[in-house]
Amino acid sequence: MRSELLVLPSVAAAVIGGTSIFGGRGGYTGTIIGALILTVLTTLLTILQMPEGARRILFGLIVLFVTAAYLRIVEER
Repeated sequence: MRSELLVLPSVAAAVIGGTSIFGGRGGYTGTIIGALILTVLTTLLTILQMPEGARRILFGLIVLFVTAAYLRIVEER
């Protein structure tokens, strides 16, 4: 597998685990949990025979959604 195919899932796993893409916050435990969640999602999408392009779009949408939710939570504080 080429390394550029792993960049978006890696970022998605970190963001799902609570690591801020803006820096300064996050931890190993959350990132590991995010990676496990993403692994289950990837396995499910493989079983459903979703094309690779659609998976990448889904991972991008996950990153955007979680980042937007994080920003909304931070602004409310």
